[in-house]
Amino acid sequence: MSALIEGRNAVTEALRAGVPVSAVLLASGAKGAPVDEIRRLAAARGIGVRTVSRRVLDERSVRGAHQGVMAEMAPFAYTPLAEVLERVGEREASLIIVLDHITDEGNLGAVARCAEVAGADALVIPKARSAAVGPAAYKTSAGALAHLPVVRASNLVRVLEELKETGYWAAGATEAASTLAWDAPLEGRIALVMGSEGEGLSRLVEKTCDFTVRLPVAGRVGSLNVAQATAVLALEWARRTSTGR
Repeated sequence: MSALIEGRNAVTEALRAGVPVSAVLLASGAKGAPVDEIRRLAAARGIGVRTVSRRVLDERSVRGAHQGVMAEMAPFAYTPLAEVLERVGEREASLIIVLDHITDEGNLGAVARCAEVAGADALVIPKARSAAVGPAAYKTSAGALAHLPVVRASNLVRVLEELKETGYWAAGATEAASTLAWDAPLEGRIALVMGSEGEGLSRLVEKTCDFTVRLPVAGRVGSLNVAQATAVLALEWARRTSTGR
């Protein structure tokens, strides 16, 4: 079933951000400058606009605050890991970011933005107990999800094992690590594993990593959020592998 984006502002932002919208639904009689802007943005992207009764929107609404406007988001096209590895080939430097059960969709999008900026080849997320790519992820990714392959895997341990078999080193980020990121071998082919803010890396995933790293903390706050930490570590990889433009 398609994800639904509700409300005039949310639909407008989705259309501007390049979210893969398949159709816009407007309640009969919906008027005003925001509605005109939605029609214009949809037309510019070749997206159909359908007029339906307000009762139809009421029945489909999850939040009950559609304001006479909804958009249907097309299902996100996840990429098989084999396809990612085929694209990477024998390249010496490659970064793949693996998210260990990040449940907040906004954080997922923010991590995708960091990954794409740093030149990562893919983002890996689990199918269960994890946020999927939806409207909120698109919003915080600032367009990155239109360019970054996302792999949705049934088993992260098996993914890490496969990556290791193809020359990647699995680096797990955890506050409990004894090695600072600056002293760790974060270059070449790296699978960077980021855990959830609440629970960190799961036991089996951390055990599968070749090494763990932590960021230095000079202030009183104990850590960065997952997107900020990903940005620092991914850009450290980019600095060492000279991928920056």
